[in-house]
Amino acid sequence: MGAGVREPAGSRRVAIPLAKPGVKLTDTLDIDQGAHLLYAGDNWSGGIDVFDVSAPDAHYLKTIPLRGRPRGIPSYYGIKVVPELQKLFVGVSGSVLAVIDIDPRSPTSDTVVARLDTGGRGAVDLIDYVPPLRKLYAANRDDGIFVAVDAVRNEIVKSFDGLGPTLEQPRYNAGDGMVYLVSDGSNVLYQIDPVRDEVVRTMPISVPCNPHGLAIDPRSGVALLGCSRSERPNTVIWDLEAQRVAADITECGCGDGAIYVESVERFLFAAHGFSAGPVLGIFGGRPVRLLANVRTDHGASWVGYDETNRLAYMPTLVRGLPGLLSFLLPD
Repeated sequence: MGAGVREPAGSRRVAIPLAKPGVKLTDTLDIDQGAHLLYAGDNWSGGIDVFDVSAPDAHYLKTIPLRGRPRGIPSYYGIKVVPELQKLFVGVSGSVLAVIDIDPRSPTSDTVVARLDTGGRGAVDLIDYVPPLRKLYAANRDDGIFVAVDAVRNEIVKSFDGLGPTLEQPRYNAGDGMVYLVSDGSNVLYQIDPVRDEVVRTMPISVPCNPHGLAIDPRSGVALLGCSRSERPNTVIWDLEAQRVAADITECGCGDGAIYVESVERFLFAAHGFSAGPVLGIFGGRPVRLLANVRTDHGASWVGYDETNRLAYMPTLVRGLPGLLSFLLPD
């Protein structure tokens, strides 16, 4: 692969059936790989859109209605599906973390079963899950609130203080058992022990980045920091063991969400604000480098990967309607 901008291969777009122009899905989406369901927040419809992704052509199924605090239709931010608990966790405006029952056999299926108030005024934003401890970690971006949640009992068990402004993506690293959290406002990476719920290290990022996205390869101990800066778009590769920048890549940057896909050994970074136009940056190799930029759509600020059909999914607009963009990753 080369690092130039490529056109997406086998691209498809699907819209939800709502006649409201100019509104896109919220930044994040997540896929239940076993159930072949994709969940995405939708600010206009007032809920979580559900798509069947069992086949290459995604099919819109329904919207799970959701209301938050204060009154009215809230804005939706982070989404995390936890199949082992049959729950969907959603960050909502009004500092609310909503818990949705997604067990199709349950009498409360597709309804909110808990609303956790994290104690701020802004929105609960990005979320990640720690399977061995059955704990969830959620960042309230604007209030600088970070909480640990017992995902079984739907209870906040720890609220972290003093982490500073503009908290973004938390990620669990199965390689060392730690949770990592990036801060846009402080340009740092936090390392958190989820057993003790204590901040172990605060690691300054030695180059300008202001990260929004974070993705981790647990086997190599390498992380990708999805930088948000527009004046010098870049992506930082971070060595978790050495606690330092391994590479500062300027051929892709100014984006939001990032993931690591173990099955294809690739980092994917939704660089929707890149200077050459919105792209999905694809990174891999040893050492990690940029392999390709694939052209995407305006507003394609997050990415998920369907393991069954080997498709990348991103939020988009389709003829003015909220929808999904999907395509194959280049070889």
